Amino acid sequence: MNNCKRIALWAILLALVSIRPGLAAETLDQLIAGAKKEPELTFIAGAQTFGGAKTLAILEAAFNKRFGLNAKIRFAAGPEMNAMAARVITEQKSGAKNSTDLYHGSQSHFALLHKQKAFAQVDWSGVFPWITKPMEIFPKEGVLVFTSLRGIIYNSNLIPKEKAPKIYEDLVDPKLSATWTKKLAIPPYVSWLVELSMIWSEEKVKDFTRKLVALSGGRLRYSEEERVVSGEFPIAANMGGAVEQMWQWQAKGAPLVAVMASNPVLPSYFQLGVPRNSAHPNLAKLFVAFMVSPEAQGILDKLDFRSSHLVEGTRMAKYLRSNPIKLQEAKDSIAFYLQGEDSGLEFKEELAKMLKQ
Repeated sequence: MNNCKRIALWAILLALVSIRPGLAAETLDQLIAGAKKEPELTFIAGAQTFGGAKTLAILEAAFNKRFGLNAKIRFAAGPEMNAMAARVITEQKSGAKNSTDLYHGSQSHFALLHKQKAFAQVDWSGVFPWITKPMEIFPKEGVLVFTSLRGIIYNSNLIPKEKAPKIYEDLVDPKLSATWTKKLAIPPYVSWLVELSMIWSEEKVKDFTRKLVALSGGRLRYSEEERVVSGEFPIAANMGGAVEQMWQWQAKGAPLVAVMASNPVLPSYFQLGVPRNSAHPNLAKLFVAFMVSPEAQGILDKLDFRSSHLVEGTRMAKYLRSNPIKLQEAKDSIAFYLQGEDSGLEFKEELAKMLKQ
């Protein structure tokens, strides 16, 4: 073998070795061609994901028009995100096709599935021109679909702005807390308090929790913000999607105000990914990419008040640009969630006991 042939052969071998295992060399045209052979995709998620079945029907029509398809999105209400992640993992371990072609969850759920190598590897920002590298919270695994900001919510008819808290610490400040003593709603979850330890010491979190519980008037789940709107509780210490809820209710004329109560704000980065055993992988990959296109973001923004801060022109992008809010970096959040399951277990158990008091 002469030197030229030998060099050429080594170049080919080097290129093959350098290709990331499981990462298909796909193009947009190839995905569209493959999708035309897949009549439908199945999406199992919470009943109100992306606004529920009505909004998904509108997204389906726009998706088909965008890529020249005639596919059906078979949406089914399923379990909450942790349980759905567990189902995806169980199905893959059994060698079965995944029952859902899409997985929707925040960084904590994606961290769990990332450890199990549960996602198809896709060069999202390489294949789709409108997707940028920062949108890949977990590179090659998922794409940020909407940014959710957690914080305090309160009824502005019951708590005037000048007496409202501006940060979490204000909730337990004796100079302010008389307004909501024994009326304050607290989430029944430990997770938001544990996450505060990303920016506070554990001792500060525990002291805050003790004081918070002493002021509590009851527990309020993340889907029950209407109880603050109605005045049953004048204020809730924390609410997932606080800003999105404020937009939804203010559009109806309701007196709901959200406060971004930490610096940095600890957001939920909700993403879409394709399980590696998807039965309809081409359609699924196209749909994930479509959901971060300006067109799909406009539909989601208008009908569900949710959007990605990384897509230009969205409500969330404008909100962050016009308000002095710093978001926690995605890489820091990922590092926190990739810790072992036993990490901080004693701390979590202490907080759980406090919340039950």
